[in-house]
Formats: sequence, C-alpha cells, structure tokens
Amino acid sequence: MTIRAESLRRELRELTVKRGRGDVPERAFQKQNEDLTVALCRQLVEDRLSAGERILAEHHVVRAHTKLAGSVLRESEQESIALLATDQRLFRLTSRHQPDEPALFAAGGRDQIAEVPRGRISGMAVRRQVRSGEILVGVAVVAAAVLFGPWLHVTGTALALLGGAGVLHGLLVPTRWAEIVGPGPGEPDFRIYALRKRSAKKLMGVLSGGGGEG
Repeated sequence: MTIRAESLRRELRELTVKRGRGDVPERAFQKQNEDLTVALCRQLVEDRLSAGERILAEHHVVRAHTKLAGSVLRESEQESIALLATDQRLFRLTSRHQPDEPALFAAGGRDQIAEVPRGRISGMAVRRQVRSGEILVGVAVVAAAVLFGPWLHVTGTALALLGGAGVLHGLLVPTRWAEIVGPGPGEPDFRIYALRKRSAKKLMGVLSGGGGEG
C-alpha cells in the first residue's frame, strides 16, 4: 500500500470527524468526501497497474442495504462500489459502511478489491429486479400509519401516502444493472449499477470494445 493511499484514508477520517463536530458545512463535506473517495479508488488501482497500463473508464455508485430488523427511519448500511477499467483489466472495489462513516476500501473484512482480465469478459447482460426491500419498507410505513393514525392525525395520512409511494416506486421502477459475463464460478460478481449515469455508459462502451478514450 502506498503512502498516498494511506494519506487519502487519513484525510477521509479527519473530514468525517470535522463533519461530526460541525466544522464543515454539509454541502462542502459531500463534495470533499466524494473527491477524496474517488481519488482513493484511483490510487488503489494505480498501485496495481503494470507498466503502460492506463485507466480508461470508471464508475462510482453508493447502494443502500435496508435492514428491516432496524428502525424504518434509521439510515441503512451503505455499500460504495467503484469499477475501473483499464486496457487490460476490470477492477472492482467495494466498501460497506454506515452513512456517517467514510468508505476506506481497506481490502479486508467487509471491503474488497477484485479484478478480472479484459480477455475473460465475453459480454454483458442487463438484469432487472423488483425493489423488494423498498416495497417492504413502504408496507411497514403504511402499517405504522394505520396503527398509529388516530394519534398522528394529519401526519398519519402523510406517512401512509409516503409509504404507498414507496411501494409503487418499488413495483414500477425495478432495479437495473448490467452483469459482466465471463468470471467463473466462485469468483466475485462484477455488476454495473446506475446504468443511466454517463460514467456507466462510458464504462460499458469501453468493456464492449467501443472505445472510451475521450
């Protein structure tokens, strides 16, 4: 691990502490946190590149993992995912963390760094899945509104509408992702989420041999 990567991790930790103390405005924190996280991912990949190998495209997303056993109103655990493609390999970095924790991609425990040679990628298959977690949370919110409606009055109605909207969204707007075809059984799944993002489209173009140099 390079000194630069550890320095970026230290900056992320310090930034999170400053946010907790109220020393950094939320908007400024979000921007700085995003910039540092992207820089860390790039550095971790650059540390693994061979001579002449270059990063051609990258795609960063954050996914929430809803925990129904916890409070409906409590923010769920997040998974930060970074995909970086070079002319030789596709790297995937993942980091599981709470919303108030930085994504450090420490390659241990819940954090992982995996790679697959470009030559083993034979294609991409777009998958769709109903957002079951979002639907269940919406149902739970509606149930809470019905049970506690007499005490909540107007708030109960608004809560029921919010829960119903969540259920409809989960049904009508399924999760879409592109699954990388190639890695064998027992190897990590390489998936591209948030397909509408420009970075996802560029990454898919690079992996399919459509360029992406610009």
